Amino acid sequence: MIEYAIETRNLTKRMRGRRIVKNVSLKIPRGSVYGLLGPNGAGKSTTLKMLTGLLRPSEGEVRVFGKPWDRKCLGRIGALIETPALYGNLTAFENLLIHSRLMGLSEDEIDKVLVTTGLENTGKKLVSHFSLGMKQRLGLAIALLGDPEILILDEPTNGLDPIGIEEFREMVRSLHSRGKTILLSSHILSEVAQLVDHIGIINEGELKYQSPISHEEDLEALFIKTVRGVAHA
Repeated sequence: MIEYAIETRNLTKRMRGRRIVKNVSLKIPRGSVYGLLGPNGAGKSTTLKMLTGLLRPSEGEVRVFGKPWDRKCLGRIGALIETPALYGNLTAFENLLIHSRLMGLSEDEIDKVLVTTGLENTGKKLVSHFSLGMKQRLGLAIALLGDPEILILDEPTNGLDPIGIEEFREMVRSLHSRGKTILLSSHILSEVAQLVDHIGIINEGELKYQSPISHEEDLEALFIKTVRGVAHA
């Protein structure tokens, strides 16, 4: 029997009288790398914000490891949603120190996540002087504090150059090898195809497709057929 790290049932979000997310029922197996795909404005970020408690669903249910979502679930979830909120006048260590104290964690946790994300040698360099790739890595380091079982990453490669994208890809593979469940959203299919083993395709707020996928499958063709509403064979 498949164990789901995250499962949603008819998840719906209304904003200004419009349904932004419509009856989305995700099934994200424990230990998987799940890609939530869709065009810009499809409802991906809104969905992820409901999974992390940043938005409250208008209808439906979120379950984490088989239990209804509550704030205690946040201890098992790390998230990088949109652009990370960082203090530019502080170092990477100092940014992480603030978050670790809020979470009641020891400073030992900071050293671990700095090494995992390749930021251990940034020393006294202020975050305002970091490249975009380094800032994304610091956002990921914050998400990794407390060693969460689930990582939720929203468009994590946006703005990165090819080297930054490759480094991110290797980090995801390393984290997955440690048993973490990773949910990432993206509209860059070439990147997702190299990482995920399950996909969901969302368009106009609706989940149009959900299935395991192999790296040999033509993800771009599947995506275009799904978004355009072409029936699957």
